[in-house]
Amino acid sequence: MSERIREVPSARRTTTTYVADRATIRVAVPKGWARGVLAGIEAAFAGWAITTVLTMVAFLSLRSNTWMNDTTPRDALGLGGDLWVAVMGGTSAAGGVSYRAIPTLVGALLIVLVRILLRTTAGFPRSSALFAVPGFVLTSWFLSGTSGASSQWWTGTIGAVLIPLIASVWFVVSSFSRDHDAPTMQHWISGGFKMGGLLVVATVAASSVAAVVALVAGWGRASGIQELLGASSGVDTAFIVGVQVAFAPTVMAWAAAWWSGVGFMTATDSLHSPTVVDPGPIPPIPLLGMVPQTAPGHWVVLVPIALGVGLGVVSSRLFRRSHVLHQSAQGVLASCVFASVVALWMWSSTMSLGSVRLVSMGPRVGWATLALVLEIALPALIITLATHPTTLALVGRGAGRVRSEGEALRRRHAERLSREAATASLIDREEGDCASGADEAWAEASAPAATGDTTAGAEAGAEPEEQGAEPAQEGADEGAGVVAEEGEEPVSGRDQGGA
Repeated sequence: MSERIREVPSARRTTTTYVADRATIRVAVPKGWARGVLAGIEAAFAGWAITTVLTMVAFLSLRSNTWMNDTTPRDALGLGGDLWVAVMGGTSAAGGVSYRAIPTLVGALLIVLVRILLRTTAGFPRSSALFAVPGFVLTSWFLSGTSGASSQWWTGTIGAVLIPLIASVWFVVSSFSRDHDAPTMQHWISGGFKMGGLLVVATVAASSVAAVVALVAGWGRASGIQELLGASSGVDTAFIVGVQVAFAPTVMAWAAAWWSGVGFMTATDSLHSPTVVDPGPIPPIPLLGMVPQTAPGHWVVLVPIALGVGLGVVSSRLFRRSHVLHQSAQGVLASCVFASVVALWMWSSTMSLGSVRLVSMGPRVGWATLALVLEIALPALIITLATHPTTLALVGRGAGRVRSEGEALRRRHAERLSREAATASLIDREEGDCASGADEAWAEASAPAATGDTTAGAEAGAEPEEQGAEPAQEGADEGAGVVAEEGEEPVSGRDQGGA
């Protein structure tokens, strides 16, 4: 019998290699970015054109003056480029000396202009507005390098970045308020920026009032400096006044630094504050005639503090958030916005008009910013948190807890006093009982002693009587014996004789 061997097929092992899909990161510019870049370019060209045109108009108006005889239209055009660099915060060099004075009003108008031009990006993502920054910076570099005569074009980079950046952030933040579908976090962020803007606007308005008051008080000195400049016509006067108007925010910043208590410098060795006045020569600028000549004292600091308290009351009604944490975050953000804007404002108000004494003029940026934050932003933050419903509820609950704890403490104190009084009365009662028990014991102990003394006395008295009776009886017997011997017989003897 034969057996056939069959081959059993073995299981075949197969290996499958699986390649996972890799995450693909795509970097793409948002839609509408070209509109943002175009807005920055348009704003830069418009600002440069305005400064250049104003410079040419001033040149044509003042060409008849003797000190303008050697000035050519090309020089005027170069001066326009230098003015543009000055608006960007750059410096100009002449005779080996660097000069820097920022026409802050022109810079503020440029921020508003960029903000208006960014409205073309309203229908696109918010990030498209940020592309105005590179467009403005590149255009500003180009214009500064091609038109400036004595300016250093790269020194204006800070202003070229800050102007479109502030306008873009302003546009993005304002768009949150129009978006009703935005998350709650975005609403308190928007509220923080708005509250910070309110603090800044109120501070600028109050500083402008203080500047006007100072100008009225020092009008005579300012007019005297104006006459020293030798303005021979109305055009000359208008030119001088117009140049000073371009520095109006600078004057307001100096006023804010003065009433904050820190003060400002008209020279490196001349400080003016509510407590210090350092007299010294000043540059021939009419606006410097409004510098206070007296030091009223520290009470001036109460003005910004009162302003901060008032702004806190207003902000607690306009920017109220339902959650106290959102309210706190909103207040902190508003304080940061206020500090940033004030620091930039103070920095842009510093200037250098020469060497030695005039190398540094204006407020001390760090100290002035810190003082204004502590005097205005901090009181506003405290008031908004103190008037929040949650805070009031916690305070009321805490007051109730303190009241209940006080009542419990008074109750425990009364109970302790009553226990002490009861203990004292019990101790007095026990002492009285002990005293009465001692008296009774003493009386009981003294009574037997008195009885024993009386008995002993009676026995002692009886013994002498008995002793006295015995001698008397003996005496009587002896007397009877004597009588019998003298002639009378005793009774017994008579009786015996009779018997």
